[in-house]
Amino acid sequence: MDGKAKRVLTAISITAFVIGTDFTGAMLLVTPIEREFSVDITTTQWVLNAYALTFSMCLVAGGRLGDLFGHRQYVLYGLAIFGVASIGCILSPNITFLIVSRALQGIGTSFIWPCLVALAATSVDEDERGTAIGILLGAVASGNVLAPFIAGTLAGLGDWRGFFIFNAVFAVVSAVLMYRLVARETEHASDEKVDLLGMAILAIAVFCLLFGLDVGADYGWISPITIVLFGGAIVFFALFPLIESKVKDPMVPLPMMRNHQFVRTLALNGLPAIVLFLCLLYLPQYMQKVFGWSVFWSAIGMLPLAITVAAMNLAVGKFYNTVGPRKLLAAGHALLVVSCILMLFIDETWGYVGLVPFMILVALGGGLAFGPAGTAAVDAVGAKRAGLAGGLSFMFHLGLGAIGIASATALMFSAAVAKVTSTLAAAKLSLPAADARLLAAGTLEDPAIKAILGRVSSSEAETISKAVQQSFAAGLHAAFWFALVVSVIGLVVSLSIDESKLRSD
Repeated sequence: MDGKAKRVLTAISITAFVIGTDFTGAMLLVTPIEREFSVDITTTQWVLNAYALTFSMCLVAGGRLGDLFGHRQYVLYGLAIFGVASIGCILSPNITFLIVSRALQGIGTSFIWPCLVALAATSVDEDERGTAIGILLGAVASGNVLAPFIAGTLAGLGDWRGFFIFNAVFAVVSAVLMYRLVARETEHASDEKVDLLGMAILAIAVFCLLFGLDVGADYGWISPITIVLFGGAIVFFALFPLIESKVKDPMVPLPMMRNHQFVRTLALNGLPAIVLFLCLLYLPQYMQKVFGWSVFWSAIGMLPLAITVAAMNLAVGKFYNTVGPRKLLAAGHALLVVSCILMLFIDETWGYVGLVPFMILVALGGGLAFGPAGTAAVDAVGAKRAGLAGGLSFMFHLGLGAIGIASATALMFSAAVAKVTSTLAAAKLSLPAADARLLAAGTLEDPAIKAILGRVSSSEAETISKAVQQSFAAGLHAAFWFALVVSVIGLVVSLSIDESKLRSD
């Protein structure tokens, strides 16, 4: 690898690390955001979902625009949007403004990521492509797993807005590096258009699904609005392939979708993300709500996962060509299956020590799965389609991750409410249904829960406090039953990969 390629990889890896922090870093801020704006997790999850929705839906457009007009140029445009949106997050006066700012951050990042993949793929010789993309994916995954530590530390020093100051500052740093170290491309594709209709149809379908999961947890799974939203999701998902077969330049060219190996690698970019995202979202909350830890100490508690997966992502790229993606992906998903089974037996009496083996298993599994899946997706279509493949792979990574979080949160919230209700019933303590939902969604530090505790006797307050702690553990088990099913599917898909059909150039 020559000096020019190393400079390009340095600039794009630092940029990838910064954008990698944005989604998972916000996960650790869920509890303090809930407290400041007096909302529950079914609302604060939209701080995550709004970003994931706009990011995943606009990724393909970002890749196409980069292919048409220059990848370096669109990385700079994306960093500008990302930086402005980060300032919006810092200044947010309410939860709605914060969610809109996060959606704008997602649009900015959708320009950045596929263009970074394309730059990594085209800056080196073909025999070095696996290493280059492995370094890039290692950087973004390192950002994913170190973000909770960064966010928790900054929140511990001031408040949760410090994390978005970090975003804004490093957006500027990344832009300077990209401008100075990466040369402007002189050749671009010229015969493609962006499929705005397909993007809109798919975005509406995913939005209806995510919002339906949110509303269903709040108002019931057979409420009219829930049925309408799920019905809308089905209709628009069904419309998508029909629309794509009619447009001149679809989001995903039909030859790519007929490549079964490519489609499988896309799925394998998203399935392990669901398990990792659930850990990054729920384990810090488990430490805060069950152990009573602060945001800062819960971030410290996540370090075993962060350090292990960062090391794995940096190392695995070297084995892509020698071991092969099929074995790496299958081994990774097998470890994720084991980790999810272990999580089903986790009990709060085990304390923090009981979480450490689980975090290490998840990190080992995720580290083996993420890099090879992304590299295989790009390898299946070649350098010419690197930007599009990069956009699609991360669209599945983040899109399936967001759908997984929404699904698991709905299951978790339902299980938590059931646990609170049963615990109170066993103690012959009756509270309004709205109070039971508050107890299932919050922490003992929440003002609303403190108000409930202040209205009852000391013995009843003790029972309610126990119900709050046990409800989160019960919900966590429900979420990881879902994660176990996802991991088993990932293992089956991994074993179906035919490596001889991956390379197309």
